[in-house]
Amino acid sequence: MELEIIRKKLDQLDEQLMTILAERQSYLGDVARYKKAHNLPLYQPEREKQILEAKLALAKKLELDSEMVEKIFAAILESSKKTQAKVL
Repeated sequence: MELEIIRKKLDQLDEQLMTILAERQSYLGDVARYKKAHNLPLYQPEREKQILEAKLALAKKLELDSEMVEKIFAAILESSKKTQAKVL
């Protein structure tokens, strides 16, 4: 396969990832409002631990680089907290 074709496919996948991240972000206001209404803390370390463990298990199943997946989801969770904090 030609390099330009491969790059085009990677660009398409990146666009899909961005669309999914935008959809994910659209729910964060709802999460923040729920936490506020139920007097839950913004930062819930046990929940983050559960999320990361689940993502790492899936990474292993899909034979993905677990370090990469951990870094990506740590960044997503950190960004999620910042977005929720803005809503609150």
